[in-house]
Amino acid sequence: MSSKRRVGIAHFLLRTFEMLDTPKLKHLIEWSPCGEMFYIKNSREFANKVLPQYFRHRNFQSFLRQLNMYNFVKKRLKNGWNQFQHKYFKREAKNLLIHVHRRSNGQQSDEEEQADQQDSIKKQQEQLQQIKYLQNDIVLTSSFLFQQSVILQGNFQHLKNKLLYQYIEEQKQEKFLFNTFSLLNKSQTNSPKLTQTILTQNRKETEQEPQLFVLS
Repeated sequence: MSSKRRVGIAHFLLRTFEMLDTPKLKHLIEWSPCGEMFYIKNSREFANKVLPQYFRHRNFQSFLRQLNMYNFVKKRLKNGWNQFQHKYFKREAKNLLIHVHRRSNGQQSDEEEQADQQDSIKKQQEQLQQIKYLQNDIVLTSSFLFQQSVILQGNFQHLKNKLLYQYIEEQKQEKFLFNTFSLLNKSQTNSPKLTQTILTQNRKETEQEPQLFVLS
């Protein structure tokens, strides 16, 4: 990857040649025994591990389009490998790369057009998948918020009932005290027996269980 770019030789060709001259990549990209062509053995792994090192992307279809633009002939082998060949692209013949020229923009092969269509379809599928993920997130978030709302409503109702009960108890105590002092004042006597009778009667009246209701 450190070799200098030669005048008149495309950067893409030099990078591809460097790949093939890197021994540690032979399990993914390698010259044929005769050196007249080269193989890409695993396109997916090649795209994920090799392309980022040399071209800063992982798009195998883009790499194929570049080869097509330089008139490489592609062939799919029975073992699943991709074979590429160009009469001026040979092992130990980097000087021949100067004769490999890129076609003009108007000269697009059928294979390139098919690759473009496949790229377009793939991007649309990825966008649809992202939309589905977003929709699922929205549904899950809405469900969670609804559950939290139900819990909060229950807690709020419980708090209202508790406060209402406390209020009723306070009212009972106030009524008891008020009735007690009123009866004592009316009795006009200090008889302990009469006082105890008054207190007992008043307590029975005030301790009657009130009917609890729920505030809406």
